Amino acid sequence: MKQICVNWRSSVVHDEDDEHCDDGLWVPETPAARREAQVICEVQNAIYGHGSHWIEEREALLLRSA
Repeated sequence: MKQICVNWRSSVVHDEDDEHCDDGLWVPETPAARREAQVICEVQNAIYGHGSHWIEEREALLLRSA
């Protein structure tokens, strides 16, 4: 299973009231999560500049119980 998160350039300083700032939280990749991440990137790129925000992907970490 894959996970995605929205990431941004280190030079970007988000406004405190920025409702789309999730601190780069990794979430399971679902169609709804992908659409939400794309919208967030579009909005944030319009505010902070082209390429300032993007979607990262990784394989989900599997945790074993003890």
